[in-house]
Amino acid sequence: MEEVVLAGVGMHPFGRYREKDPADIALEAITMALKDANMTFKDIHLALCGTVLLNRPQLGAEILQGVGQTGIPIYDIRAACATGGAMLRLARDAISSGSCNTVLVFGVDKHQGMFQDLGEPWQNILGMKASPSAFAMVAQRYMYEYGATEEDFARVAVKAHRNGHLNPYAMFRQEFTIEQVLKSPYVAWPLHLYNFCSPDDGAAAVIVCSKKAARKHSISQPVYLAASVMATADYPSPILEPSSAYSITTRKKGRPVVVAAGEQAYKEAGIGPEDVEVAEVQDTESAHELVHIEQLGLCRPGEAYRLLREGVFDITGRLPVNPSGGIQCKGEPPGASG
Repeated sequence: MEEVVLAGVGMHPFGRYREKDPADIALEAITMALKDANMTFKDIHLALCGTVLLNRPQLGAEILQGVGQTGIPIYDIRAACATGGAMLRLARDAISSGSCNTVLVFGVDKHQGMFQDLGEPWQNILGMKASPSAFAMVAQRYMYEYGATEEDFARVAVKAHRNGHLNPYAMFRQEFTIEQVLKSPYVAWPLHLYNFCSPDDGAAAVIVCSKKAARKHSISQPVYLAASVMATADYPSPILEPSSAYSITTRKKGRPVVVAAGEQAYKEAGIGPEDVEVAEVQDTESAHELVHIEQLGLCRPGEAYRLLREGVFDITGRLPVNPSGGIQCKGEPPGASG
């Protein structure tokens, strides 16, 4: 199978840009990625555009008019908060199959307001249509199962903002103390305002290419893509919980989708979780950072909050988690942050 190289990356800082069109935001990230890869748009054989919130038909083609369309296939992809990961998998498959040598993957979003139609009617009746309600249920269960506290979730937020302070692309760059997090308003108990990510605007792009193309463009230190996985849950039960992705227990039939994806990724890469030296995990709020660390096998169930207290997940710790600040600090334009 053809080896796949991450040849170049680009990112428009995440934030609020009411005066900017999504195309302007995306083109900044795309231009940066092309420059980083020593390429021009004429070198691209396939383009994948990801968005979740922008209901604009042919968004990818519309945006790429700004760099000069060359007749290549341009696909628009939407997979909620996994949009970026889904596109990376498709790009990997296209190159591995030999159908093309270079792929532009980019995502962009602008938040226009609240998400619409997130769940089933029964979930709306029970107050679970809004994500914070479902996230809070996970946090409560984690506390019940393992003995974590609100202070532990606050520690996650403190770590995130300490890291985000160093990231020029993050929306929030101020640091907080545990006391400040706990004094911020409750959104859904036990989670406070500063435990959550924020909707915002932004774009990210990556050039994915074959090893041959990397040599052609003088990429002297190529970064190889060891694995890219897209997974769905095994026999999820929407009657028991809003999504199997939210599950933190192992006694139910099936596995949480993060567990499934992680196991497949480790197998594909030929490594185990013990080989991971740094991790970026989805952290829509502080509790899920801990849950996802455990679901990825980076520690035992119920151990993440204890390791957090010991500084293991700090940027200077044994296993830095979300050194970028995560989306708690960067914010979440899902087409770009997924």
